[in-house]
Amino acid sequence: MSQDLLSRIKKFNAPRQQQVLPLKYAAMAGSPFRFFRGTCHLYYEDLMKKYPFGPSPKTWICGDLHTENFGCYKGSNRLVYFDMNDFDEAIIAPVLYEISRLAVAVILSGVESGYSKKESEALMELLLKEYQQALIYNKAVVVEEETARGLIKKTIKGVVNRKEKNLLRERTDNKKKNAKFLVTPNLLKLAEKEKKELIPAFQAWFSKYHVKYKQYKVSDACYRIAGTGSIGVKRYCLLMENQSNPKKKMILDMKQVVPSEVLAHGHLPQPKWKNPAHRVIDVQQMMEHVTPYLLSSFEYKKDWYVVKEIQPTTDKVAIAPSRKKSKALDEYITDLAVITASAQLRSSGRQGSATADALKAFAAEGKWIAAAKKWAILYASQVNHDFTIFQQAYKKGFFKTSK
Repeated sequence: MSQDLLSRIKKFNAPRQQQVLPLKYAAMAGSPFRFFRGTCHLYYEDLMKKYPFGPSPKTWICGDLHTENFGCYKGSNRLVYFDMNDFDEAIIAPVLYEISRLAVAVILSGVESGYSKKESEALMELLLKEYQQALIYNKAVVVEEETARGLIKKTIKGVVNRKEKNLLRERTDNKKKNAKFLVTPNLLKLAEKEKKELIPAFQAWFSKYHVKYKQYKVSDACYRIAGTGSIGVKRYCLLMENQSNPKKKMILDMKQVVPSEVLAHGHLPQPKWKNPAHRVIDVQQMMEHVTPYLLSSFEYKKDWYVVKEIQPTTDKVAIAPSRKKSKALDEYITDLAVITASAQLRSSGRQGSATADALKAFAAEGKWIAAAKKWAILYASQVNHDFTIFQQAYKKGFFKTSK
């Protein structure tokens, strides 16, 4: 059984960029929650082996929902929002796929943050209850500076007050002209050959696609490490510089699109997309109130990428033990539930997804809550078991890769 688990993980990661896989495996060996974040494929394999839920309406889902996949970003209107922020696995699927994964994540992240198993399970139950109420309320809610509260409001204010120059100081040599990226644990140097191929290709596309910003030229490019599950997919940073005013710069994220893991483990008919990147982009546009700045698709060497502006730093809410039994923590979990329901309501009735009325009726019926609670507790326990097996194998060198 343990060998089967290890083989599944190795097989899944075999097509990934082998030179950075050690970073992914090291992150996964850090805690059960990090392991959960790095093994979305295991979740859906296990979910579909013996599906624990009855029928539920189909809705748009981000597919890899957990507590670290919510955060702040500047929208295309330059206002700051707090919302789901990872749509790599996005598809149309039964509504319980999404909230059940988030419920497991709440238990695992709670325990990782120092809460007891009982306290973490209570947070999970609060999540499900508030999610149900948000669907019954049947109105999509937007979380931005004026409407946010508690921990999220504090996080948003930090982003609003943050200066772009701080981002440039942290990640570049900060030269006024022809600036270059610094080499850091998360920003890796590209080979000159690769850089000479990438920069002209990206520049030609950017000048044509984003005509409003054609005065911006690429001054540097590097390889980017971010997240856990996505380590190993091709990902780059592009440093853009305004030729008329070189002090004006922006950093763009370019992330490879791979097929959604959710689809690998069940027959779920999907729309036909303009290109693979538009699966991610179009679902994000349906589920978010406002999408990130410069969100677009780019083809490079037969791979499709999603491009968007990078935010100044990690803008996530950390669940800390000091917030134990606090009103602020309950509010935060409630907000995650409301944001999840709002994204589904916002995208309801679109390209085959259930209507808002159908989601409301499903929520009101309520029998699914007991099954979701049971599954979340059982699967959190399984993640802990699988993590122990993985960590032991990792320490013995089972996951060493050839660089």
